Amino acid sequence: MTVFKLKIIACVTMLTDHFGASILLPMLGESVVIMEIYMLMRGIGRVAFPIFAYLIAQGCVHTKSVGKYLLRLGALAIISEPFFDMALGGGSVDFLRDTNIFVTLFLGAAAIALYEKVRQTFTDSYGHIIGLLAVLPAMTAAWLLSSDYAHLGVGIIFLIYMMRPQSQWGRIVAVTIGMTVLYINNTNWLLFSLLSVAMIALYNGNLGTNSPAIKWGFYFFYPVHLAALIALRQMIF
Repeated sequence: MTVFKLKIIACVTMLTDHFGASILLPMLGESVVIMEIYMLMRGIGRVAFPIFAYLIAQGCVHTKSVGKYLLRLGALAIISEPFFDMALGGGSVDFLRDTNIFVTLFLGAAAIALYEKVRQTFTDSYGHIIGLLAVLPAMTAAWLLSSDYAHLGVGIIFLIYMMRPQSQWGRIVAVTIGMTVLYINNTNWLLFSLLSVAMIALYNGNLGTNSPAIKWGFYFFYPVHLAALIALRQMIF
């Protein structure tokens, strides 16, 4: 399993989830069949976040420039917010409330970057302990901004990083713990989300198909697919 394949799976399952939330949700009163399809699509969507969380943690390990990495994630968070609000929110654009998944991904990467900075500044054992506190302001920000998966999402990204995403067992344990905490009250969604564990476990360390166009295509898939859902909903309703 390469990075390319993991991204494809994450994008397809996320699109499935968002199609259900954006297009099928307004139809729920019309038939039991639509309700069943809606619930299935939302369940399939639970596979996406753990893969994205893992890829962010892994990206923080391999990126050549943490600053540029954070800039890309932050820029996509800002660009995506209007589309997210119109497709999946109440329709009014608000950059400070109910924010999109790129806000969570940015804050998760920021927590990791701050941890490493503190750890390098304080080279004794206290550096590691103080560095662990780096996740707290990022989690608080995610909670205040009500980002997708909020503070738990940021914590899961940080946990995966701390348990070494390069390690097969490390990432298996981290993602399993993270999903269990996230969906402790929803068994169906927990089971769907744990499907991602097998996919992440099979990651072989290779990028797979890669080019600048593919790299940026994956970044911009998020706002573009949301824009497409907005347009489709306008045509249907």
